[in-house]
Amino acid sequence: MSESRVANSLAGRSTISVDDLSLEDIRAIFDTADGIVQDRPSYYGSAAGRIVATLFYEPSTRTRLSFEAAIQRLGGGAISTWDVSASSVSKGESLADTVRVVGAYADVLVVRHPNEGASKLAAEYAPVPVINAGDGGHEHPTQTLCDLYTLRERHGSIKGLNVALCGDLQHGRTVHSLAFALARMEANIVFVPGAGNDVPDYVLRRLERDYHAHIQRERLGILSALFDRPQIEDGPATVNAIYITPSEPHQLAMSSVEGTTLEYRVGSGESLSLYVTRRQTERGSGGAGGQYPAVTLDTLKGSQFENISILHPLPRVDELSPEVDWDPRSLYFRQAAIGIPVRMSLLWHTLGLGGEVDAARKRPYEQEVKGLRYSHADFDCSNATCISNGEGRFATPQFEVVRDEEYLLRCLYCDQETRGAYVGNTESRFYYPSELLDRFRPAVRPEHVRFHRTEESAEAAGFKRASTRWDNLPARTGDAARRWLDTAVGCGR
Repeated sequence: MSESRVANSLAGRSTISVDDLSLEDIRAIFDTADGIVQDRPSYYGSAAGRIVATLFYEPSTRTRLSFEAAIQRLGGGAISTWDVSASSVSKGESLADTVRVVGAYADVLVVRHPNEGASKLAAEYAPVPVINAGDGGHEHPTQTLCDLYTLRERHGSIKGLNVALCGDLQHGRTVHSLAFALARMEANIVFVPGAGNDVPDYVLRRLERDYHAHIQRERLGILSALFDRPQIEDGPATVNAIYITPSEPHQLAMSSVEGTTLEYRVGSGESLSLYVTRRQTERGSGGAGGQYPAVTLDTLKGSQFENISILHPLPRVDELSPEVDWDPRSLYFRQAAIGIPVRMSLLWHTLGLGGEVDAARKRPYEQEVKGLRYSHADFDCSNATCISNGEGRFATPQFEVVRDEEYLLRCLYCDQETRGAYVGNTESRFYYPSELLDRFRPAVRPEHVRFHRTEESAEAAGFKRASTRWDNLPARTGDAARRWLDTAVGCGR
């Protein structure tokens, strides 16, 4: 049995986002997965007496069955709610109550739920560690582990690898988690959306802010082969190319597509992976009549696709032709099979089966927030399917304040951003447009600031509209131009 690099760092911890796993954590999971692949019998029986509960509020084949097979191959047992209509959920039981109850029956909970942020809520209430098996259109970190392991197995190194994420980039939770992980591992990412399925702005912003990504618009170039008619109006003419580890010919300044012939290409000796996803129709995926990237044998004829891999999280619909299944470049069934050793490894570490101290004790779920935290009952997430809206009695609204062109509040449950158009000052009891925060000196202290989406909500909270003459307060220049958020982060989180 191979030794982990950080044998006790994952014991008792919940895995809700791919960002909950450090690069050392991921290496440790892969090291153990390697050991399982090489000598699976040596791991048999290591989880004797341990139970995993799979709470699936959405349909699943690969994820649920592979987790249940993984714990059984480790010698433990599995209990499952795969039909929520036959559970107390049909009686109106909350997720918070369900996980507190089921957590008394199991050692780990694996949760899939249609609401974004549901797994984070579960981790806050469950008495045992929680693993996110997909929360709405948000994230799917264990699928990402399978994807990364497959890419590493095929290409050797992920650093510098070109990965084209294709299909429903708006609702595809597998794509979101994978993009964040690839950026941390210094791969180059290309977003190739279907019509109406563009990657959310908050994902691009997070890649730029947290991973210092260079985002550049380019013409489809070689990726036009993924579309039947790439030049028509309903087909994307350009892609977002995300360069983390740029190399020639990618040493280019930020440029617009207009007036340039810049096209996406893969340099000589570089590898490319096509990661294809289906339309997430269950989440209202749009653009059903528009162009959508697809892989067929005709797609792969060009010499530019000789050194590639084809991945798909499955299930597929019509974006991946069955005739490609027998092509040696196709790895999606291998990708699904890898779910067993990878999830065995994750459970092995989470359960502390390597002899870790206090492994049976759940560690509190800690979410890293780099900026200013904001949590007040009078500001709600604008995402209707966020768990903070679905289970408001248990999920206290939590945000990180983000300054882009305007003040945005990033929900710490679902990651989506809500515009804080107005702010109220609890000292003066006045409210005004939030951009004035950057113009006031001395700066308003963060504990006195209350964001609001509308004037109506500000007035309902007891604030009065400040004189509109304040709206014309001139912007400051030079050293005085420091933004409010920079000051606020320095004086309190």
